[in-house]
Amino acid sequence: MSDQDPELGRFEDRRARRLSFRRANTTPTQPPLELADHSALADDELHRGKLVLLIVGDDQPIKHSLRDAANWYTSFLESNFRHHWRLLRSTLHGLDDESTQPKSGDLGIIYGFIIMVARLLKAKENIALVDIVDELDNNGLLKQQLDEERAIPNQIVFAALGWLTMLYQAVPQPEANELKVTKLSTNCFGIRTELATRKYRTYRQGFDFIDQPLHSLLGSYGDLIPRMHQVHSNDPGVALPSDNYIEAQSVCFSILQDLADLKIEWVTSLALHLELDSGRKTLKLFQFPSFCRLMHVERRNNMLSRLFNDHAARSSEDVRIPDVPTDKFFKETLLSYRLIFGQDDRSWRAFSQLARSQETYRGQTFWEATWDCDPMLLTLCGKSATSGEAKQIYDDINAGYPASYYDPNTEFPFFGKRLLELQQFIKRQKPQDLRALLRDRRDVSVWYGVWSNQVSN
Repeated sequence: MSDQDPELGRFEDRRARRLSFRRANTTPTQPPLELADHSALADDELHRGKLVLLIVGDDQPIKHSLRDAANWYTSFLESNFRHHWRLLRSTLHGLDDESTQPKSGDLGIIYGFIIMVARLLKAKENIALVDIVDELDNNGLLKQQLDEERAIPNQIVFAALGWLTMLYQAVPQPEANELKVTKLSTNCFGIRTELATRKYRTYRQGFDFIDQPLHSLLGSYGDLIPRMHQVHSNDPGVALPSDNYIEAQSVCFSILQDLADLKIEWVTSLALHLELDSGRKTLKLFQFPSFCRLMHVERRNNMLSRLFNDHAARSSEDVRIPDVPTDKFFKETLLSYRLIFGQDDRSWRAFSQLARSQETYRGQTFWEATWDCDPMLLTLCGKSATSGEAKQIYDDINAGYPASYYDPNTEFPFFGKRLLELQQFIKRQKPQDLRALLRDRRDVSVWYGVWSNQVSN
């Protein structure tokens, strides 16, 4: 493969060889790739390391939670390589058209493809999907395609952009001339269910937008690219100024579960994180926090800053170039798990109990579709924020101390509006039985009076 940036490539080679990634544990449903010898293993580690360095920057130490996140992400990618193997083998030069799964040497080819897509996503302003396909073709990465096969490179690049952004997941086997995303979520039992959301307008498109900037292509599916939202008193569902702070006790998992009977719905799209469905009584949460940890790098080096800024510029009337704090977005996402689970004892214990009770459902579907496939999710939701493992993650992102109240505009500028809407929904709920009444600690004086009355009786 010819490289447009040979100096960076050689530097990444040297740095990546010094990285020693311990591969993340995988479930029995994820068989290992076929490897011929130890040299193949070393080459695979080199390619994984080059991608990670491109994402986090060459001056970032790969240790602690960042190392764990990098291990998880490359395992996630390689699982998706298998599921999308038909598209990959038909597209990438050097892969066997007749093979049924990756074999020794194939990982280097696929990672070379992913790295080039990531570089273009990171550097090129208003880049279009067809621009990426052309660059890959010009660099000799793509096979020659028959007329009826020309859609395939666009489809696999579309899938790769989903893996690199986590704004959507492309289906592994789309119809010809179609770019289709999954319409599935995962319930707390690990069972895949049909997704219901207002964020998506459609789940499939033709090729009408492949020559438009990526933010326009994604915008044709719905409201997928994150943006900051300043909360004002006239926003629907938000009763400012009397409720202008997020109260941790009002949005913690134990209250959501006991008082409102809300169920968690795990999603693979960051765009859906913290979306409330009051009719179905579900709260969507992004199920891959390891990706957020990996992407928590300063905004000037962040792989998604260009996409976020291009999208912001489209809707801004200011001539100044936007500077969306992409690092803040991923930090907020991680802190939302602490807000809902980690800083309330009853909440993280309830989640931990839920996770243990659903062990029997594990292995019923492919690896990355299960809600518990990311070990960091179990740490952030099923352990105290002050526990050793969780505290290390929050220390690594300079999270600061948990609080009882949060300013939605300064501490959660991306998710504050959704959190306040969740809080307003909870405040409208009333305990339906004595058990719920005794667990409702939103008003400590009322709770204490009820508890004292029960003890005296």
